[in-house]
Amino acid sequence: MRFKSLQSVQEYLESIPKFQSKGSSAAKFDLSRFRNFCDTIGNPQQEFDSIHVAGTNGKGSTCNILASVFQKAGYKTGVYTSPHIITFDERFRINNDVISSDELLQFFNTYIDIIEEYELTYFEISTAIAFWWFARSSVDIACIEVGLGGRLDATNIVDPEISVITSISLDHTDILGDSITAITREKAGILKEGRPVVIGELPMEAQNEIVEIAEQKECPLYTIGDLNPEYIRPGHYQLTVDDRTINISSNLTSPIQAKNMAVAWQVCSVLGDKYGRITEENFISGLERVNTGFGRFEQLVDGKQWYFDGGHNLEAVKVLKESIKMVGNTENATLVLSLMRDKIREEVMAEFLEFKNIYYYSLDLERAATFDDIKQWLPKANPFPASDEDRKKLMQDDFDSELVIFSGSFYFYETVRDWVSTFALNQ
Repeated sequence: MRFKSLQSVQEYLESIPKFQSKGSSAAKFDLSRFRNFCDTIGNPQQEFDSIHVAGTNGKGSTCNILASVFQKAGYKTGVYTSPHIITFDERFRINNDVISSDELLQFFNTYIDIIEEYELTYFEISTAIAFWWFARSSVDIACIEVGLGGRLDATNIVDPEISVITSISLDHTDILGDSITAITREKAGILKEGRPVVIGELPMEAQNEIVEIAEQKECPLYTIGDLNPEYIRPGHYQLTVDDRTINISSNLTSPIQAKNMAVAWQVCSVLGDKYGRITEENFISGLERVNTGFGRFEQLVDGKQWYFDGGHNLEAVKVLKESIKMVGNTENATLVLSLMRDKIREEVMAEFLEFKNIYYYSLDLERAATFDDIKQWLPKANPFPASDEDRKKLMQDDFDSELVIFSGSFYFYETVRDWVSTFALNQ
């Protein structure tokens, strides 16, 4: 097979089952095939230093914070995150530049036969591209976000300088286990013998589990408690270091980012001997502008209180509600929701009941929850209009001066952006 254009690559990728649409049936939780594939292409993951970041929430933001700091300190820094929100190339960045179409074509034309021999999944292909591109680009360090869990995630064949677990709550319980302890064991599967680990603010049972695993593997363990991360107001945060207050100004606005910043500070402190150019000044200036991608309490239209946030589990929804307090209150806000069926949990749905009005939109994906699926949990919900005309009328008339939160799945983002773009054109 020979690829002549990026479109042909995209068509090939679309033919592969994705977790986005199929759920766990699209995954293969066995690292042996992927290890063998990477061994066949020369083990690119061994050619650069890495920071491996797991967690229920906050792992993508933490990767981007770290990348911004390392880049500010003068290191050539790669970032691999997933899923992408709009285009596939978003998953791969070096110093804020995404992978080029030519490089994607080169990867597929070089390795397609081996990819098919090892029957790689969509996520495994994506991870292989990241390893290959970072190696051939000679990055100094790469921030690698775990896709799902940790122990059996394709990214877990890296041998990182440090492992990070940002947060742990109940999510993907059909795959990772239905208790905090079980999920913690899966995420702690990224800990490597003798390598340091930094953890964020975790439930006590999760922290105790990681302490035990870290002791078994002789991993030095660092927490963020002594840093007293504090959100002051949108874009302003504080950390306490050796009884000193460090003030941080950033384009990041969500209260939860204070904890992600604290995790990043600990990582930089632990790696300070090897990456000595990361000074306090570089850390602070690196946080002034962080490339966090799309869909994290993002204001969709200037002058309107319309926001998108991909809150889809209990911890993330609580963080969303804290973010809403910056611009209004939940009780007076309208929610437009779209979820995957496997994300429906009683405690999550109960959090959504506080919204004044609720609309539900079902994405055209096999995993997507239908209106009937959520109606029993959200009895006051109404279906979001399917027709362009009805949707336009609702957004023009009812939403115009309202606080509106589009939320649920990150896979909902592109649809919402299309609606907003159409709305803007009709103004």
